[in-house]
Amino acid sequence: MVNTDRLGPSPKMPNDGERDSLVGLYFRDASRYEMLTEASERRLSRKLTRCFRVISAELALPVHTSQTFRVVIGSLGDACAFSPKCRRAFHLANACRRKLIQSNLRLAVHIARRYNQQGIPMSDLIQDANVGLIKAVERFDPTKGFRFSTYAYWWISEEVKRCLQRGMRLVHTPENVVEEIRTLHKVSLRMHQELGRTPSQTELARAMEASPSRIGELRALAWREVSTDIPMVADGAITLGDSLDAGDQASPENRMSNRDHHRALKSMFSELTDREQAILSRRYGLGLPEPETLQIISDDMGISRERVRQIEKLALRKLQALVDGPEEVIRP
Repeated sequence: MVNTDRLGPSPKMPNDGERDSLVGLYFRDASRYEMLTEASERRLSRKLTRCFRVISAELALPVHTSQTFRVVIGSLGDACAFSPKCRRAFHLANACRRKLIQSNLRLAVHIARRYNQQGIPMSDLIQDANVGLIKAVERFDPTKGFRFSTYAYWWISEEVKRCLQRGMRLVHTPENVVEEIRTLHKVSLRMHQELGRTPSQTELARAMEASPSRIGELRALAWREVSTDIPMVADGAITLGDSLDAGDQASPENRMSNRDHHRALKSMFSELTDREQAILSRRYGLGLPEPETLQIISDDMGISRERVRQIEKLALRKLQALVDGPEEVIRP
C-alpha cells in the first residue's frame, strides 16, 4: 500500500528560476487539492459503487460486468435518454472521477519527480504521469476493496516509464515500435561484440528475422528530432532553420504573390481584343514553353510582321493606360 502521508503537505516547489514557468504554475495548482485519507477514499469508492450499480441496472448489464468507469459509463451513451435516477448517478460518478483525479495530482507529481534526472523535461514527465492517473481512474473497480492510491501508483509509474522509453521526441512512437527499437539496439550491441565491427543492415535483419527495409525504418525512427533553432555559429546569429531555407520560390508569400499577379493579368487581358490577347501571349510566352518570334506569328496569322508589331505596341499601350488610370485608356 502507498503511504500517501510521505508525500508531504504539497509538492516541492521548483527553484526561483522555474517558479514562474509552466511547471511552477502546475505545482501551485496541484497543491490546492488535498490527498484523500483512507476513510474519505473508501467513502468515495462506496459512492462510485452505488452509481455503477444504478447505471448497470438501468442498462441491464450482465451481472459479471466489470464495475469501472470505463466499462459502465462507457456503455451509457446519452445519459439524458435515461431515468432521472440514472442521470443523477451519472453526474455523481463524474464528480467522483474528477475528485479522484484532483486529489491524486500530488501523487502523480511525486512519481514524476523520481525520474527527473533522466534527461526528460519535467513537464513531459508530469504530463505522462497525469495520463497514467486518468487511466487508473477509468479502470479502477471500487468493488474489489483496494485503495485507489495503491492501484493508481502502478499505472502512473508505468506511464512515466513509457515516457522514458520514448525519449524526448516530438512525435510519440507507438509502444510496439519502441520495443522493436530496443530489441534492435540489443541485437546490434551483441553482434558488434561478436563480430568486432558494426553489423550490416542485412545481418541485423537476418538476426531479427525481419526485412532489411524494416531495419532501416527502425533506425530512422530511433533518431531523435533536431530543433531548427539549433545555432550554427557561436553567436547564434544563424540557426539550422536558416540553412534549410528553400528560397523564395517555395515560400507561401511568393506563391500568393504569383497567384495575385496571374489574377491581375487575366483581368487586364479581358480589356483587350482576342487578337491582341493572342499576340501578346505568344510574344511573351504566356502559357507557352517559350516566346514566339514576329515571323512565326505573322506566318501563322496571315498578316505582316509590321502589323503584328503594331498590334503588340497598341496592346501594351492599353495595358499601360489601365495601370496609369482609366482616363488614359486608348481606344483602337
